[in-house]
Amino acid sequence: MKLLKSLTLCLIFATACSLVIINADISHAKSMTLKVSHQFAAGDVRDQLGKVFGEMVTQKTNGEIKFRHYPAKSLYKPREQWDAMRKGALDLSVFPLDYASGKVPQLSITLMPCSVTSIPQAQSWRNKPIGKKVEDLMEQNGVKNLVWAWFDGGIGSKMKQIRVPADANGTKLRAAGKKFEFMLKEAGASITSMPSSEAYHALSTGVINTMLTSSASFVSYRLYEVLKHINIPKDYSIWYMAENLCISKKTWDRLTPNQQKIFQETADWMHENWVEQNLKILVDKFIDAYTKAGVDIHYMSEAEFDQWLKFAQKTAWKNFAEAVDGGQELLDLALEAMK
Repeated sequence: MKLLKSLTLCLIFATACSLVIINADISHAKSMTLKVSHQFAAGDVRDQLGKVFGEMVTQKTNGEIKFRHYPAKSLYKPREQWDAMRKGALDLSVFPLDYASGKVPQLSITLMPCSVTSIPQAQSWRNKPIGKKVEDLMEQNGVKNLVWAWFDGGIGSKMKQIRVPADANGTKLRAAGKKFEFMLKEAGASITSMPSSEAYHALSTGVINTMLTSSASFVSYRLYEVLKHINIPKDYSIWYMAENLCISKKTWDRLTPNQQKIFQETADWMHENWVEQNLKILVDKFIDAYTKAGVDIHYMSEAEFDQWLKFAQKTAWKNFAEAVDGGQELLDLALEAMK
């Protein structure tokens, strides 16, 4: 009888110890090194975005979470990063959301012609229904948004200044997003799809002669070496793109609640203290680089913007509302965020 009691007590003690160990494993995740991939050159502001975020998280977790960075598409090709995050093969990416619109058509709202008017207005999406809707769409597809980062962009050409839609007629053009492609094809351009990291070679070899991309990419990819004309987004721009810091939902779910809290607090700090402050200076760098290179510079006027707006409404906007499930709702929310 005493032996049976002793065995019973040992079993209870062993079970209790196992529960403590299990709980400890749940509450204290092991140290991990997370992979951060993007297509942009080392030193580009988007590369800096990922590194500043990572350094802060590493510091706040006392080195428990570290990051290994892979710039310049050295780990995954630009458009492959979305599926890599969905599968959990890639942890984080600074990712142009419209690149995933082939898989999630609704994400074209994050690069919709003339639907955003400035970087501050675009950054306000994170606290508005349109931003929450986009984040919900991302999570439904296995990717969680961390930091909103909107970039303005312009139009560069080897042929001529592209001031209004009619000027695009006859160009061989890279437009960046599906709805820009649709709009510019309607304007008479021949469209070739590619990530911005391939544009220099395409311009050099004549595959394209005109392109749209961000202010940051126009500089970091040294496109001033191959372009002759540039329409710079100083006062007006038709092109704004969300290129956000994202994390795989599988990776997010591996984090402890405290680690998730640190990630979210760091993202909030970035929004308040880093993103806008570092993005608003990109146009000045853009102007400086292209002035020094002797490229013919044009600044879009209000009248020219109005021509683009009317053309976007009857092409890209109409197509998005009709062809994409929930497109009209997303477009309405984006326009509401402009007010």
